[in-house]
Amino acid sequence: MSDVVVVEQQGHVLTITLNRPEAYNSLDYDAYEQLSVAFRRAGEDAGVRAVVFTGTGRGFCTGDDVRKLLGAGAAELARRLGSGELELPSSAMRRCDKPIIAAVNGAAVGYGMELSLLCDIRIAAEEARFSEMFVRRAIVAGADSFEILPQLIGASAAAEMLMSGDLVDARRALELGLVSKVVTQQELLPAAQAVAAHLASNPPLAVQAAKHALRLARGGRAEELRAFIGGQGRALLATEDHQESVAAFLERRDPTFHGR
Repeated sequence: MSDVVVVEQQGHVLTITLNRPEAYNSLDYDAYEQLSVAFRRAGEDAGVRAVVFTGTGRGFCTGDDVRKLLGAGAAELARRLGSGELELPSSAMRRCDKPIIAAVNGAAVGYGMELSLLCDIRIAAEEARFSEMFVRRAIVAGADSFEILPQLIGASAAAEMLMSGDLVDARRALELGLVSKVVTQQELLPAAQAVAAHLASNPPLAVQAAKHALRLARGGRAEELRAFIGGQGRALLATEDHQESVAAFLERRDPTFHGR
């Protein structure tokens, strides 16, 4: 199995890179498996506090490989999905409690766009393009798109994207609130890694709690959110990291957090 996903760690920041540039980082079965494993391990590794997700070449991720998984291969794809034999990277991303920053270097199309939506923060290169291309393949986007996209860009703009499959360029994505920032291609990965390093410098348990609370809020689970925040408020006050944050403030020094 070739390395269609490259994983590199610097400090507490893990960078996961789709590496099928010849296919615009579309997903075949190897890519599905390796991407799922990468995000699952990122979530399990206490040494990882933030994740950057990007692609090589001109594509971020253009969804399923049309030649291998769709058309004549569609029946096999449907079988694997229905049987649970195929682990979806989106499942591993939803379970990952570390912040994920997307460095969208090129086209994020179909399932590739859906994966970008599952990132907590999206930074786009000027060449980035976004499309819910599913409808143009006579299929429908996944539930994540219908849950997340309207909350990011509003119901009307989301409906247009989901029912047209049209491409949205980086500047329009910024106007809609789909991405936080647009930078040059050369600035993209350093910008995303700088954001990740900044988040990783914060107390990891508090960052993970904030991510979980955002997920509950997005799902409209107000009572569960309030109960979670109440419990986490008490639990986090009892951590060593909280005491370290106070001591560092009083001693006018930078804190060092250990996630406990």
